[in-house]
Amino acid sequence: MRRPLAVAALLAIGCSEPTPPARTGTYGFDASGDVFHWPTERLPVRFYAQPRGNLPRLVQHAIDNWADLFLYGEFTGTLVADSSGADVIVAADSAPDVPPDPGAPVYACSGATSVPSTDAGNRFTEPFHIRLAILPGFTPAQVGACLRRTAIHEAGHALGLFQHSPDPADIMWGPSGATPITADRPSDQDRRTAEVLYHTTPTLLPPP
Repeated sequence: MRRPLAVAALLAIGCSEPTPPARTGTYGFDASGDVFHWPTERLPVRFYAQPRGNLPRLVQHAIDNWADLFLYGEFTGTLVADSSGADVIVAADSAPDVPPDPGAPVYACSGATSVPSTDAGNRFTEPFHIRLAILPGFTPAQVGACLRRTAIHEAGHALGLFQHSPDPADIMWGPSGATPITADRPSDQDRRTAEVLYHTTPTLLPPP
């Protein structure tokens, strides 16, 4: 009788509910106390990337980097061909279709994410807008590397990570002045923060 009991015990452990992630080793993600993340019923989040150079592949790379962090599929995203049906719209001056420079990061581009206004029901009224801009004086490969990092960073804001990390090892670090983002991908601290966010009850709702 010992063997069936042991198997039953293992099955009970395997089927237990996952525990919510701890906030230890995370940074802030709210906006003045308001919290947002994409609900399960709105997945996959629809991203539209202007068909300019390498931009669609950069956006897909950013989506994949964030989706790969989640153990239970709390976030997934997909590229769509029509901006009218998008949840997140990504625009850029251009995006050189060249391999990214493997050298030290340089401030060859910038990015900004516009968070939509909300209505009386705390629902966003329109899609998120991400804008990537190229700065002069750099090689296409340096620009490509900068855009690759910055696209992941700005996509993080569109996921609901509204605050910047104080740690330059994180992709969500918020450098000041002409300092580039230095991380190539989300860090463990980015992952922990995103997990906590996606297990926190939101106060803001996605756009219609």
